Amino acid sequence: MLLLLIAAIITLLLWVALTVLNKGMDAGDHVAGVASAVFAATALYLQVRSTQSQSQSQSRPDAADTDIRVESTARLLALRVQEISQQEERNWRIGDPWALRVRWRTASDDVVDRWDDIQAFAADGGDRPLPPTGDLPGVHSFYQSVPTGRLVIIGRAGAGKTVLAHRLILECFNRPGDSLRVPVLFSLGDWDPSRTGLHDWLADRLIGDYVLLEGVDATGTALARVLLESGRILPVLDGFDEIQHRHRGAAISELSRFDGPLILTTRPDEYAAAVSATRALSRAAAIELEDLTLDEAQRYLQAVSGKTRAAQWASVFSHVRTCPDDVTSRNLTAALSTPLLVMLTRTIYNDTPHDNPTDLLDGGRFPTQDALEEHLFSAYLTALYDPRRAVRSGTGKATWTDHQARRWLGHLAGHLAQLDTQDLTWWRLDATLRRRTRVLVTGLVAMLAGGIVGVVSYVVAMYLSGSRVGGSQFREGLLEMGTGLVAGLAAGLLNETRIGRRGTGRSPERLRLGPHRRPVPARSRVLHGIGAELVVGFSAALVFSLASWLVWGFAYDDFSNPSAGRFVQAFAPWLNTWLPDTGAPTYVAAGLVLGFLVGISYAFVNAVVYVFSGPNDRSSAVSPWDLLTTDRGVTLFRVGMVGFAVFLVNFVLVGNQYGTFPSEAFVRQGLLYGFLYGSFAALTRLVLSAWGRWLLFARLWLPLSGRLPWRPKLFLDDAHDRGVLRQSGAGYQFRHVRLRDHLVDQHRAQDRDIPEEPAPRTPDDHTTEREAPKPV
Repeated sequence: MLLLLIAAIITLLLWVALTVLNKGMDAGDHVAGVASAVFAATALYLQVRSTQSQSQSQSRPDAADTDIRVESTARLLALRVQEISQQEERNWRIGDPWALRVRWRTASDDVVDRWDDIQAFAADGGDRPLPPTGDLPGVHSFYQSVPTGRLVIIGRAGAGKTVLAHRLILECFNRPGDSLRVPVLFSLGDWDPSRTGLHDWLADRLIGDYVLLEGVDATGTALARVLLESGRILPVLDGFDEIQHRHRGAAISELSRFDGPLILTTRPDEYAAAVSATRALSRAAAIELEDLTLDEAQRYLQAVSGKTRAAQWASVFSHVRTCPDDVTSRNLTAALSTPLLVMLTRTIYNDTPHDNPTDLLDGGRFPTQDALEEHLFSAYLTALYDPRRAVRSGTGKATWTDHQARRWLGHLAGHLAQLDTQDLTWWRLDATLRRRTRVLVTGLVAMLAGGIVGVVSYVVAMYLSGSRVGGSQFREGLLEMGTGLVAGLAAGLLNETRIGRRGTGRSPERLRLGPHRRPVPARSRVLHGIGAELVVGFSAALVFSLASWLVWGFAYDDFSNPSAGRFVQAFAPWLNTWLPDTGAPTYVAAGLVLGFLVGISYAFVNAVVYVFSGPNDRSSAVSPWDLLTTDRGVTLFRVGMVGFAVFLVNFVLVGNQYGTFPSEAFVRQGLLYGFLYGSFAALTRLVLSAWGRWLLFARLWLPLSGRLPWRPKLFLDDAHDRGVLRQSGAGYQFRHVRLRDHLVDQHRAQDRDIPEEPAPRTPDDHTTEREAPKPV
């Protein structure tokens, strides 16, 4: 069906050519008639398809169809969520035979709402009383005993709250009784409860992270909202402490109003401060993760070590126990009390045998606990990017050095800290730059593209028309560099109007082109999209056209060129009675005419995308790059359709003003205007897309300026495989916020030329990554 529509559009455009070339016919009337026919056909198709969808939905039971659709979607969602949690557990080695024992106890009464009532409710319901203590394997049994299904997991930084949340998610999938609800992890850092209610925010995040949930049921309701309203989602809300301080009280109130089971993780101080100002999360039990003991840390580190390394650890812990008041002993005991730092220590000293754990007792290098912990984070990155370390997944032959990885990861960490978010997504990487930089880069790239397109257009037009190609074509083509610069700056400014404080610009396309039996999107959504494309296309083309005429006028110091008048004559001959043949008013009219042409092309292609596309309900493994593939396909379709439409209309109508087909003047001028304006419309549409900005900034400018590697996708996947990043829905996050903050501080220190901590030298290590020259 999509191919048939494309063929129909080409046929209609060819009809424009035939009617214009037919002597005695008015071109403007025929173009208007064809445009009316195209929009009428589109409207008719929308109406017929909508009617068919309604008739199909009426011919079968709505409830049964919805139940089947919801059930199949829930199963797909469960598979994807399970894959993510399994990957995270593998990264943190939770399934190791000697896994760390994470212990917990029930929280104190001051952070629990009616704890006695919850205990009594559990006892009256016939279940065993809620246990006061437990460990990681027993947390799911505890959660099943909570009658309300509402649980708060409290723990200090690095205590293992997120790991425990993933363990709960996997246990829910392993228990048949929990199959009615799909546990989904949500990071709360981006939630502003003063602007968005919890239910709406959950629905938006589900759609944003899992493209299969953007589909609709027979009533036109998004599947994400259907799953929430039917109680098929168990929200696992990670990071209450990441919500902005001024919004935490409102967040507690909103969470308390949420009618249904949920799981919340938080740090103790932030949660205690929030509940003291309002009240604790209603109807929720709470557990608090305990610190690791020195014996548990020693038992774990020696169990996962070889014989030689186990003896070195025995020496370290012997010193700690023998001299407990020594500053190095106190620092090391405090650091090894959290699972996060114990896991970092294992990676540093057990997975890279050239490091010696006795270095941790050096009081000169680590006079404070903060100094010791900063060393662990820094050495962790060094160990992860050790060239002798094998990475599980196939990442080709990419070899990122420790020095390179720190620079690029530091830039990304600073970007997230500046935006006050945890989510690292490919379509927001351009937000790592300042607004003026983004606009100037867009203008400079458009200037180069304008020169290339200009030269090619003039040369090709002259060559295909049989005219002689000379140096004047190159000079005239290079004048389009000025036009491209102005057009690029205009496109950059248009993009900036859609970028918010958190770097939220144009979101990627989430629809997949092709035949679908899904209901047509809501009329308001279609009309809003068409209107937005019309305004964007008109604005960009108006600026481009005015710049084009002005560049030529100033270049030749002559504003009496009749080209603008002929361009207006081609599309709106009725304006001749109101305009002079040359001059500024004619230039403005030419800009308006081109603006309407490009705007209508944008709007029409947008309508085609809405009609012939559906939800991306792929059942393959979830990946942060699924949306990149989808957006690239839809963007290329938009770019191709817009460029071809503008090229063909200009070729026929403008060429007809200079001669009759197939005269030399007709072909030359038609091709020239067609190539110039068609290429402009296509390139502008590319720059205004999420994939276009990914190409412009993440693949070009950021690598060119040294802020990212030339293959950013490969680098981010590699960082995830090494354990620096973790997957969160459709994006990545740093493994821990403390790791992100460490990278931010280190990146800022490098910018101020503060030397890093020197790495310990070993006899067989003559050249280290720290000896590499600092970036300029």
